[in-house]
Amino acid sequence: MLDNIKIINTASLKGMLSLGGFVGWYLTVLYICQMSLEIYGTSSLFAGMEMIYGGSMMIVLGVMLILMFHLDFEGLLGHRYFRAVPALLMAESGIALAFTNADSFGVYAVITGICGAFGALAVFSSLMNVRVSLRLFSVGVGSALGGAFRLLAQVIYTYSDMTRGIYVLAVLSGLLALLTVRSSGFSKEDMPIISYSEASHKTLLRNIPGAYFLLFLLAGLYDFCLGRVAALGSLLSPPLFNSYEIFTYLPYVLTALVIGLFVKFHNVTPLYVFSACFTAYSAIMLYLPYFSAAENGVFLACEFIGRACFGVFTYLFIMTFAMDRQHPMFYAIFGYACVTAAQLAANLVNYYLPTQNTALLLAALACSVIVGAPVIYALLRKYGLTQESFELRNALRGAIARKAEEMALSDREKYLLELVVLDGYAMEQLPDKMMLSRNTVRAQTRNLLKKLDVEELSQLRNYFETGLVKD
Repeated sequence: MLDNIKIINTASLKGMLSLGGFVGWYLTVLYICQMSLEIYGTSSLFAGMEMIYGGSMMIVLGVMLILMFHLDFEGLLGHRYFRAVPALLMAESGIALAFTNADSFGVYAVITGICGAFGALAVFSSLMNVRVSLRLFSVGVGSALGGAFRLLAQVIYTYSDMTRGIYVLAVLSGLLALLTVRSSGFSKEDMPIISYSEASHKTLLRNIPGAYFLLFLLAGLYDFCLGRVAALGSLLSPPLFNSYEIFTYLPYVLTALVIGLFVKFHNVTPLYVFSACFTAYSAIMLYLPYFSAAENGVFLACEFIGRACFGVFTYLFIMTFAMDRQHPMFYAIFGYACVTAAQLAANLVNYYLPTQNTALLLAALACSVIVGAPVIYALLRKYGLTQESFELRNALRGAIARKAEEMALSDREKYLLELVVLDGYAMEQLPDKMMLSRNTVRAQTRNLLKKLDVEELSQLRNYFETGLVKD
């Protein structure tokens, strides 16, 4: 833990606050919606409102991905006049949702979903600027911060007048978004890449990580199982489920905090296994009879521990497979769109097929552990996503930056070096990756090798590794 604290920097703290503000706002807005509908006597509409929210967010994320083919969203987010726009939209929509009436709830749920999509874009722009070794810290502690705010919301509402409590929560969640959610974007000075307007549609789509579709399946299955647990719990013990969140969000907060401070990046796979096992355990225990309300509360706490682990795993999974791509924000938003679509699909299945098939639930959870964990582990190993490889990668990236500054290399030459040294690209792969003609890439490669006094492209990795040993 002390080692982690020593290397914390401003970017990691900004990423933590941005994610924490987004998670806290998201959870609180859904809570406001739930409590408001209970006051209006239409609590049965909550599942529908959640699907409307998720559906509108999904549509906007899809539109964003299409626009990213033609617009430089990364540069736009980095402009000082636009950094606070997502937070303003989130704050306004959350407050409006609290003050609306039952008849117009659907409209404001759509607006809130739209604002949530812009907020997610801002959050990922901040997280993508965090060093790889610190991303787990930012995601874990940020999730804990969001859960802590949700726990505070529960306490405020429990000890306040019902209507007044909703208004207070709306204002607080709006302030949280305004103070924390900021986009940083990418500029050509920070990351020398070609703007989206110059990118090929086929090139972007061809580089979408296949692992995102695995994430879609896992997230959908996970949310489906959680929906089944919640549906059963509300039937088992309504009083318990009306008050359990104030007690179970505490383990959520503590679990996310422990992950951010103590867990290493290469333990992402055990994190998923742990979360799935805890969810399976809580589901099994809730299905068994003869347990008291206090014992069911313990099982619900286990469910929230699993939920915290899976939440951290999801954000980390998205950033892991979006990093070091030519257009990282495109792939980050694509991953988040996959998760949103999976959650929406799971909600629809739980809503329209309200079966209480115990065997199906437990079999699905068991399969998610047995099949999902080895596949994730294999993917991480395949991409070299281990703690040791990250440390070496960071060292090589630093060596490239120093050499580029020392020899006054151009941005494109530096980017070519990173592709070859860090990602192992061969000559025939570079034109497609850099979106340049073969003749241009050959000419730039010859000039670069001449400057470095290296004969072949394949020797560049060894050239920089040897330099690290000498240093």
